[in-house]
Amino acid sequence: MSCTGKKAFQRGASGAVVGAILLLALAAWYLPARLDAQSPAATAEIPDLSEIWARLGPLPGRPNAPLVPTARAIGFGLAFDEVLSPRYDCSPVSAPLILLDPFNFQIEQQADRVILRYEKDDVVRTVWLEGHGHPEPGAYDYTIQGHSIGWYENNRLVVVTSKFVFEPTGLDEPRHIPSSTLKKVTERYWREGDRLQVEATTEDPLVLLKPFEFTWEWERTELPLERYDCDPEDARYPAKFHGSTYQDPNWVRLPATGGQEQ
Repeated sequence: MSCTGKKAFQRGASGAVVGAILLLALAAWYLPARLDAQSPAATAEIPDLSEIWARLGPLPGRPNAPLVPTARAIGFGLAFDEVLSPRYDCSPVSAPLILLDPFNFQIEQQADRVILRYEKDDVVRTVWLEGHGHPEPGAYDYTIQGHSIGWYENNRLVVVTSKFVFEPTGLDEPRHIPSSTLKKVTERYWREGDRLQVEATTEDPLVLLKPFEFTWEWERTELPLERYDCDPEDARYPAKFHGSTYQDPNWVRLPATGGQEQ
C-alpha cells in the first residue's frame, strides 16, 4: 500500500472510531431519558391486587370526615326532586360513591391497563396505565365513569379519574349533592395481606369547599361476582313512595364558613 493509501486508511479508521464514540455517547444520553419518560410502572414494584374483594369499612382508627358542600350544592339538593334521581332509571354510580357501596368488586391487572369490575350496576372501569401510548380523551369525551389513568408508585396503584359528566347525586345520594364536570378522583390502592386498602380524594371546586377524603378497606373473598341486572321497571317502583323533595332538617345547614363559595 502506498504512503498516500495508508494515510487515507488511517483517516478513515480514525473517523470510524470517532463516529462510534459519538454514537455510544448519544445512546448513553438517550436511553436514560427514554426510561425516565416511561410510567413509574416500568420500574416501581407492582403489587398483586388481582382478586375479588368484599367490603369491610373505613380503615381502623381513621374515621372518615363528612364532605363539606358549597352553598351552591346545598341549594341544588333542596331544589332537586327525589323522583328524578338517576338511580330510579338504572343509571350506574360513579367514583367515589361506588367505592362505598356494599357490593363486591374485582381487580384485574394487565400489562397496559387495570380493569375494575363491580357487582353494583355491573360497572366496569378501565384504568389506562401510563407509558403505553394510550390516546388521550377528546375535549368533549365526558362519561359517567370518566377517564382513568394510573401508575404504580411505592408499591401502590394510583388511579386519577377526570372527565366526568354532571351528576345530580354524584357525591351524596341521600342529600342530593351533585358533582360537576370539574370532579377529579384520586385513588391509592395497596394490599395488606388478604385486605385491600384505599385512600381516596375527591376534588370539585363547584360543589365542595374542600377536598373530600376517605379511607376504605375490603377483604379477599372466593365468592364470584354476581350480575346486578338492573330492571328499569323494578328500579322505578320505589320512586312512587317518595315525596317531591327530600327534606331533612338535620343536614340543611351551611358550613361553618357561612356557606361562602371558594
